[in-house]
Amino acid sequence: MTRGAMGWKLFAVVGALGLVAMGCGGGDEGTSAGGGGGAQGETVTIAFMGALTGDSANLGINIRDGVRLAVDNANAAGEGPTIVLKEFDTAGDPAQAGTVKDQVIADGDVIGVVGPAFSGETKAVIPAFEDAGLVMVSPSATNKDLPNIVSGGRVFHRVIADDALQADGIATYLAQTVRPASVAYVHDNTEYGKGLTDDVAALSGNQGVKAATPAPLTLDPEAQDFSATVNAVVSSGADVVFYGGYYSEAGRFKKQLTDAGYTGTFVSGDGSLDPGFIATAGPQFAEGARLTCPCNLAFPTSENEKLRAFFQQHSEQLGREPGLYSPEGYDAANILIEGIKAGNTDRASLLSWLEEDFTNYEGVSKTVEFAENGNVTSRDFFVFQVKDGKLAPLETVNVG
Repeated sequence: MTRGAMGWKLFAVVGALGLVAMGCGGGDEGTSAGGGGGAQGETVTIAFMGALTGDSANLGINIRDGVRLAVDNANAAGEGPTIVLKEFDTAGDPAQAGTVKDQVIADGDVIGVVGPAFSGETKAVIPAFEDAGLVMVSPSATNKDLPNIVSGGRVFHRVIADDALQADGIATYLAQTVRPASVAYVHDNTEYGKGLTDDVAALSGNQGVKAATPAPLTLDPEAQDFSATVNAVVSSGADVVFYGGYYSEAGRFKKQLTDAGYTGTFVSGDGSLDPGFIATAGPQFAEGARLTCPCNLAFPTSENEKLRAFFQQHSEQLGREPGLYSPEGYDAANILIEGIKAGNTDRASLLSWLEEDFTNYEGVSKTVEFAENGNVTSRDFFVFQVKDGKLAPLETVNVG
């Protein structure tokens, strides 16, 4: 997930599915540590960096909650150092992230970072984190060019597939399942929205999907009135609209489309995959929307046993259901924690462990393996729908 211009392998004492029940530590203060003792009282700090306030705060909070749960479980196991979590709010803003990164780097206790959440802010911090030797594992930054920000860089990793795979999955879904007469492509002109939409349009066209307009349409996410874009979509005659952007604007856009009499299918990417989309649009207007992601959501009825158990524990311990990227946040934190439990308790050793010794991690979201450039190797892709006012799984797309 980008916002530009935005394991399950628990340790043996926990068991294959033995998520240890305990209350979430730390409240909302920005620093938390679960119970349990460290090795001879040693503490080690990891950071979460992402949006905890602002229009897209839901997504950052989802990730932060997954990280908190991982920290609590690790500390409850009672082996190795006590893990402390420090939380750094960027509001999803690359400019704010540029300031926050200095705070993270200057905090000598922080040896690894989960985040940032969005691609714009991730792009803004990679060079400084590289200079500091501070390893990062993003649960959700998807811009395909992030591994190239620093040539030969070592610190960047992500547990989510990039926009190239997401665009490929969406294009395949449109061409092979939806089979529209034509698609109106719309984006919010952010690094994420434009990049994803341009790629989807190109790849869909390669598979025979007709575009309803000569070029993708745009809207201003800061505006409240999208009537110009809405009218262009309606007049195009498209029976499908694809929107590249985030849930708040996507919800408003979907409602205004329906108000204007548009009855076609609404499809969007991972930035819209949040209950905030439904709340902003209104359940009756959001109904039937198709929202996609190279991630999998946790539901109480998930076919995946690990996701079901994660949903239950997250709901019981944190008092709320997991959301988009909560599983990825959990997995990203547990990868760092695994390295810490292996004795890597400073920046240099944790980075070396992840780059040189880490092989794979059986997470709740997927099996995580990293390519040399820090990208995850998984090519899983999922489609969800709004059904009866809630998000529900719809289809798994095989992206070759």
